[in-house]
Amino acid sequence: MSLALRYILFAVAIVGVGLIGLGLSINQWSTLAVQHFLPEGVTIERQGRFSLSLSHITLPSFTLNAQGCLLAQVSTPRVALSRYPLNVAVDNLTLNSDCFKQWPSNPTAASNPLSLRQLQQQIPGIKVDIASLTITPWQTYQGAVHFSSSGAQQQLRYHGQAVDVDAELTGQMLNLKTVSIAHSSLKQPLYLSGKIRLADTVTTVPEQASVTGKVVLASYPHPLSVTLSRNQQRGELMIQDPAARQPLINAPFTLTPEAFQIEKGTWSWPVPQQNLSGFFSFSARNWQQGFEQTLLTGRVNALTQGRGGKGNVVLTLGPGKLSLTDNQFPLRLTGTAKLKELQFYAGLPAALTGALLNPAIHFQPKALLLMRGEILPGWEVDEARWPIAGVRLTQQGFSGLLQANFMVRNERSSFYLLHLAGMAESFLPDKGRWDWRYWGKGMILPLTANWDVQGRGFWHNEEITLTSLSTGFDQIRYGSMLMQKPRMTLDEPAHWVTQQDKPQFTGQFNITADHTFFGETSQLPAAQLNVKVSGTTPDQFGFKGQLVANRIGPVKVIGRRDNSRWLGRAWWPEQPLSVFQPLVGPTKSVALRSGKLRAQAAFSLTEDKGFQAGGHWVVNNGSIWLPNYQFHGVNFSLPFRFNDHRWHFGLREPVSLSVETIDNKFPMSHLNLKLKGSWPWDEQNPLTLNDASLDIFGGTLSMAHLRLPQHQSALLEIKHLGMSQLITAIHPKQIAMSGKISGQLPFWLENSPWLIEKGWIKDDKGLTLRVDKDLLDQILKNNLAAGAAIDWLRYMEISKSYATVNVSAKGDMLMKSQIHGTSRFDDKRQRVNLNYQHTENIFMLWRSLSYGDNLQSWLEEQTRLPANKENAK
Repeated sequence: MSLALRYILFAVAIVGVGLIGLGLSINQWSTLAVQHFLPEGVTIERQGRFSLSLSHITLPSFTLNAQGCLLAQVSTPRVALSRYPLNVAVDNLTLNSDCFKQWPSNPTAASNPLSLRQLQQQIPGIKVDIASLTITPWQTYQGAVHFSSSGAQQQLRYHGQAVDVDAELTGQMLNLKTVSIAHSSLKQPLYLSGKIRLADTVTTVPEQASVTGKVVLASYPHPLSVTLSRNQQRGELMIQDPAARQPLINAPFTLTPEAFQIEKGTWSWPVPQQNLSGFFSFSARNWQQGFEQTLLTGRVNALTQGRGGKGNVVLTLGPGKLSLTDNQFPLRLTGTAKLKELQFYAGLPAALTGALLNPAIHFQPKALLLMRGEILPGWEVDEARWPIAGVRLTQQGFSGLLQANFMVRNERSSFYLLHLAGMAESFLPDKGRWDWRYWGKGMILPLTANWDVQGRGFWHNEEITLTSLSTGFDQIRYGSMLMQKPRMTLDEPAHWVTQQDKPQFTGQFNITADHTFFGETSQLPAAQLNVKVSGTTPDQFGFKGQLVANRIGPVKVIGRRDNSRWLGRAWWPEQPLSVFQPLVGPTKSVALRSGKLRAQAAFSLTEDKGFQAGGHWVVNNGSIWLPNYQFHGVNFSLPFRFNDHRWHFGLREPVSLSVETIDNKFPMSHLNLKLKGSWPWDEQNPLTLNDASLDIFGGTLSMAHLRLPQHQSALLEIKHLGMSQLITAIHPKQIAMSGKISGQLPFWLENSPWLIEKGWIKDDKGLTLRVDKDLLDQILKNNLAAGAAIDWLRYMEISKSYATVNVSAKGDMLMKSQIHGTSRFDDKRQRVNLNYQHTENIFMLWRSLSYGDNLQSWLEEQTRLPANKENAK
């Protein structure tokens, strides 16, 4: 072997050994080599080791830190061992956007910006696949990346759950094949496509663009088209509903190296019964100096028309600068919004503070929102005030002192003042916490009632709790009813859990009232109603409780509320009738001596049908004393129903009343009647009285049927009425009669000029009449001729008598009688035929308690001599 060949082999061996050594030590020197090319302040940290396989080289995972801020994390990068182009794969790449500002600036690069053509020439032929790319804080838009470059052509595909992109760059022409963006405010993803001609300088805004797309908003009923066009310095963004004449957004803009400006932009948003529209402008000056050096100003107004004319609300932005970390950007909302029934007045100075990615709005002193208008038919809000100065609003919610003051009135009946105030911490409905107290007062004029309320509570996440409540009236007066100091309080806190999967509503209320008066004599003692509620929401719950008023009760109540419908039942246990003495007045007027009462009822309250109820009241063996009457053995059954402001009785079985005895100057017994129908009555809802009967004077009064409204007379039948008992009851001093009579009296209560029409009365088997001797002697003394004429009345046996009776609606009675009999006096018998006519006002007659004495006085008056009558006058 030649000497030259030996040297060559030795050199190759040396190089081979060096390369092997260099490869074996790459884990030690590779990090230092990469660090050499990084800017000062940026460091790399290797995590893992190099590995080699037949198909690829696996590089160690590593992190990049900029000024101590973790900028990037690269997991398991791999380089394929294949020819052109270069294939690179990465499992995970995570970028922190907050660290980009920590990357050292390069003054040389700023003065010599890189052109797009140069950049494309410097990128080698390469394919990059990143299985998962995440950029914080926008983790929602995480996805997979595929990028390829070949000379002047680059392709990018990005696929994620929220973003999907397919784009191609050829020279300076960017072709957006498909761009889709999903968001919670969109029913469907936003789709964009189009072409953009990029400027040759990478840092320069494109001079030409034409992008179109479609978007479906969750808050808008129709799909919308999106168009973005730009040519040189001018451009336009338009969002339009193809079915509408006016675009939702029309933003003509100009873009120069000094400023980006939108002037005379228009917007509109169709709202049922109130189309909102307005103008806006925006300016971003010095935008090329960087985001934090850009001076921003803007103005947006909304034009409204409604109650009180036209309104204009203006939102002013800036002037000011925004920063990624710390801001104090001024905002102000002022003006008047006038809707169909409501008017809003705003004066809300504020400032945008904090980091731009987690901003907060601080409301400045004198920040106030007012509202006026009609919230419901007949209910007017004179003023609603929301003073929010010092309140802070973030993405988490409101923090600070939240207050609300309301002044509400009903034009015809009432007015109310209500206040609500308390500290909030990151509060939004069903999120955060708000501790509050409330208080108020008012007046309900139709009830002559002053109202007040006060209490405390809190709203913590998905739970609303009333820890205390006291509300009531000084009195309630309605007609002749007067309820003193009704009030409702809490026995247990009321909780409302608003979770959609497990909603819950619970609480226990105590309702009390002092005495309740009905008229001048009747009253309900101090009452207390305890109610426990349990359900899912304040519109969906069940309730149960009991009512106690001194000795009355307990009345058990159970029911539920189903949205606007209330349903319930009540049971009144059997109690002595005497416990209801306060309801009927003092014992000198009505005394409830004995007996039992029980009852039950069901009720409902709905918006369309109002209040409805039905039930059954029962009185057993009652004893009721009135000043002139005593009722014993009272049995009363009252099945009822109430709806549409009308009482209905006896729908399944009639109302029945039976009284064993009635003690009076006229002893009566066995009163029975049945009632069926409606009160008040009309043609479609009549009231009928059936099978009424009463035992009196040894006989019976009965009536088979009475219908109201009345179109035919009802027949009152008199059967075997004892004249001896009748004369005894009316206690004339010098007249006696015996025997029985019967008859029929057709009578009217309405729709007739008659009270009794064509009635008749006759004796059963003769009558006997006796007149006291002293009375006849007195008549004979005053008028000898008259005394001789009626001397036959001393004792008379009436064999047949018949009388017709007619009574007008005013009470004027005309009775025509025919009497046949035999008179006996001085041991002589004489046949008597008497035709007699009598007129009297029966209303005046019944007012008298000594009817017999009046009859006697009438006989004396009618038999006086004319001269004596004149002297009497």
